[in-house]
Order: sequence, then structure tokens, then C-alpha cells
Amino acid sequence: MTYLKKSLVFTALLILILGLSSISILAQESSGIPFDKLKTPTKLQDIVNNFDKLEYKFSSFKAGEKIQQINVKFQYQGKEKVDNLQTDKIFIESSTNKSSQISQMTFWLNDGQIVKLIQDKQQIPATIANSMKNKFLQSIFFPFYHFEELNLKKIASEAKVTRTQEMIDEKEIDIIKIESDNLAESGLESGSVKLADFEEFMMTVGFTYLTLEEAEAEYDEALFEVTGIELR
Repeated sequence: MTYLKKSLVFTALLILILGLSSISILAQESSGIPFDKLKTPTKLQDIVNNFDKLEYKFSSFKAGEKIQQINVKFQYQGKEKVDNLQTDKIFIESSTNKSSQISQMTFWLNDGQIVKLIQDKQQIPATIANSMKNKFLQSIFFPFYHFEELNLKKIASEAKVTRTQEMIDEKEIDIIKIESDNLAESGLESGSVKLADFEEFMMTVGFTYLTLEEAEAEYDEALFEVTGIELR
């Protein structure tokens, strides 16, 4: 075998080995994500159990133009007695870039049930509040509901997975970032998800995605970002 042929064979083998190595590393990284630690806050009780503060914003775009930005702030305000029941008090504030109005709600919870609710200075009867609870939750937690619909474990097995550290609310957080441009099954063209690893649990603190061109959606790009967080 001539020197040139040997060089070509060696180069081909090297490319193959490097390619297989990168696939192996990617598989190890994605399979090494502790999905059993993943918790997605979709209930008010999740806020009570895990956070003193949680703030996020969700922005939607169409053809590069921002259509809407929603800002939500949760704050745990401690325990209070209401009608002889020990309750957890949660304050929630939400606003959009389309209105100067700020919506405020204060919940008093006992074992996940709403004992008292004040919405924009008006008290809502507990029976009505509990009957409307799912509607409240969907409007408040909709980015997290949206995230739960993704088969993240499957996506991660075929995606680029990197680990880094980022600052959130002046705190350095361990981040696992999952990026993919193969999301047609989810109705998306491409997207990325950021998971924060807090040792005891993980949660999503950000995602961005582009919808498929053929999808008839109100927006074609979305950005979700947790901007403030304090663990309990």
C-alpha cells in the first residue's frame, strides 16, 4: 500500500472514530440527564413547596416582530390563619406589554384547596374560586403546561446536550441545555430548552422555539425565560 493510500485510509478511520466518539458522548450526556428529578410547577401547591419567589416572562413573535410579552411574578408570603384553618399565602402579579393594567391575585391555600382569593382587590367566594381553579392555573402556568407536552427525554436522546452555568437573578445556576432542529413531531421546526439543576430537583428555566412554516399559529417564535427565583 502506498503512503498516499495509507494516509487516506488513516484519515477515513480517524474521521469515523471521531464521529462515533461524538455520537457516544452525546448519548452519554443525554442519557445522563436525571429526568427523575424533573419537576414542572403546574399547581399552586408546587409554588408553596419549592419557592419563595418565581418570576418569568413569555414573549411571542410573528415574522420577527414581538406580538406580546407576558410577565408573571409569584411570591410566597408565609402562613396565615383563615377561618381557623392554617393556610399558605401566595401573591401573584401579571402584566403584558399591551396594557398598562397589572393584575394581582392573592391566594390562601389549605392542602391545595383555595380557602380565600382576592383578585384585583375584590374577594372571590372560595366555592367559585375552587370551581375556576383549573382556569386560573392554565392562565398562570401555561408555559409550564406547554413544556410538559414535550417528550423531552426522547428529544434529548437525539439532540445536542450541553452543560454550563448561567446567572439568574444574580445567582449562578447549573444549566443543562438541550437543542434540536428535529422537532416536527412536536409541530416545531427547532427549539432549545434550559433545565436548572438545583441538586434536589430540576426544572425548566427557559425555552425557545420556531414553529413549522405550515403551522397556522398566532406566532412563529416563542421565548420563555425565568427571570427571578428563590428556593424555599
